[in-house]
Amino acid sequence: MNNIEGFLEKWLIPAGNWVANNSTLTILKNTMISLIPITIGGSCALIIMYFPFIEKVVPEAALLFIREMLSPIVDITLGFISVYLILCIGYFYAKQHQTSLLFTIVIVAGSFFILIPFTLTTNAEGMSGVTIPTQYLGSAGMFVGIISSFFSCKLYHWLTTKNLAIKLPEMVPPNVANSFITLLPLIITFFAMALVRYGFVLTPYGNMNKFIYEVLQLPLVNIGTGLIPTAIAAVFIQLFWFMGLHGQSLVGAIMSPLWQVASTANAQAFAAGEALPYIVTQQFMDIFIAPQFFSLVIALVLFATKGTSGAEIGKISVPAGVFNISEPVAFGLPVVLNVLTLIPWVLVMVVFVISTYLFMSLGMVPRPTGVQIPWTTPPLLSGFLATNSMMGALLQAFNIFIGVLIWLPFIRVINKQNMIKREQN
Repeated sequence: MNNIEGFLEKWLIPAGNWVANNSTLTILKNTMISLIPITIGGSCALIIMYFPFIEKVVPEAALLFIREMLSPIVDITLGFISVYLILCIGYFYAKQHQTSLLFTIVIVAGSFFILIPFTLTTNAEGMSGVTIPTQYLGSAGMFVGIISSFFSCKLYHWLTTKNLAIKLPEMVPPNVANSFITLLPLIITFFAMALVRYGFVLTPYGNMNKFIYEVLQLPLVNIGTGLIPTAIAAVFIQLFWFMGLHGQSLVGAIMSPLWQVASTANAQAFAAGEALPYIVTQQFMDIFIAPQFFSLVIALVLFATKGTSGAEIGKISVPAGVFNISEPVAFGLPVVLNVLTLIPWVLVMVVFVISTYLFMSLGMVPRPTGVQIPWTTPPLLSGFLATNSMMGALLQAFNIFIGVLIWLPFIRVINKQNMIKREQN
């Protein structure tokens, strides 16, 4: 047991500390968290528009009116998710690196739109306009948004440290003088992004967005949403928790961008009435996998010897567990640094991943629609809302039941240990 703890402590804690202290991953994690209100806003509209059996209780004309009225909310939230993404990155980068908040946001926005393959058009009356392919403002443009934002922020930040500023006389108002201080770094950054844009024009892809989407984003998302990588991610989540580190936060810093891209793609497909492309999404992890600890809570309530600490921890953890808060049982039992609970702690989550993936891949349970459900939504209700089907709720109940069965023999071992301690005292 000490060898297991020593091995995990040697390798996991340094890895967890590196992820937690990495400035780029911290900015990306905070960005993804900040997008939650936006995605929930669009998801609420989607839930209302396509609530199960709504067409059987709402007249067709009224339903058409509801969908026409709410569809702009979906379009402006989920359809523009890449725009909100880059603005959040600019905001958190400026806060962390003490750069100008205003001009950092201007830099990331300008750099992102420079790379968008827009075209200039002229109508019959001679009026000119700009046509922007909106698919690159949604989930398809998220990787370009991440790459362009960090590149432009770092370049702009580096240029500002080189004192490339146009200094005006002291009598010039401060707001005007500050604008000229950032003028050269801004121009150089935009010129650099324009060169990048032109460089991709010379390639067979024609633009950076198509290149990144086909060569990087789509393969990475397909890999990151596969069964085996998801199961591996689940193992690391639980191992980090075992060491007292927040597993979802650490693993999510790397995997959440992939899962969030998949979620947004599913939501856009769901709104368009198309087949949902992904099984593993952010909702797959948050709604169907993360509540695995609730199996432990139920197992403690049902099978822990009355009067023992395990039984009391189980009772105390129920109210929090209903709202997907795992800390009371994780630190109270404890699960942290408790080798006796390590095997079921990891195994149950992996079983949840395999079970959920299997039922969804077979079509027995609908895939997550991409609607963003608050992570504190109680199980069963969250499964119903995430899949737009009662089968989602039944799958959650089935998983929790299997989890309780896996925990049962380990709870009995804990009971025997408690009995021995009582006899010794």
